[in-house]
Amino acid sequence: MIDEEIIKKILGGNKNLYSKIMDKYHNELFKYVYNIVNDYTVTEDLLQEIFFRIYTNLNKYNSKKASFRTWIYRVAQNYVFNYLNKASTRLKKNTYEYDDSINKSKDDVEEEAIKSSKIDQIIKAMEKVLKPKQLKIMQLHYFSNLSVKEISEVLGIPDKTIYKSIKTSVEKIKKEVEEYGEI
Repeated sequence: MIDEEIIKKILGGNKNLYSKIMDKYHNELFKYVYNIVNDYTVTEDLLQEIFFRIYTNLNKYNSKKASFRTWIYRVAQNYVFNYLNKASTRLKKNTYEYDDSINKSKDDVEEEAIKSSKIDQIIKAMEKVLKPKQLKIMQLHYFSNLSVKEISEVLGIPDKTIYKSIKTSVEKIKKEVEEYGEI
């Protein structure tokens, strides 16, 4: 069943179907929020509030304006950044991968460690050379796998600006990494 059908049924009174929406988007939104706040407990709390906000505003969703996935990312983004502004906290080093090395061989673990080190270098370069808006675009594109169109809808920025930002950001990151460390 597609999202729009589920939403119509929920709004029609079948509130139990909301669990399908939560199940479908939980991991994706968890990763997105965690990448911003870098705290498991805070992420869980924020995610509960985000899903509550999505549920209470479900009647405001308009499929003609954006896909449901894009809309929930916008809700999540607004909620998280409002939380950060209210708490006056600053973004810390983002974590983009989870450690699942328990069931891996020694070679796999070493390869993952090298890969993780390279990713850390890239992330440090991103944080160092990119402006906050560019960093947000790169996170949404590369770590949350949103398309340029979806990022455009979430951030309210034209597609061409997103494409240009990604291209410019990649060039800045490459230059920084080549200058200060080998990958």
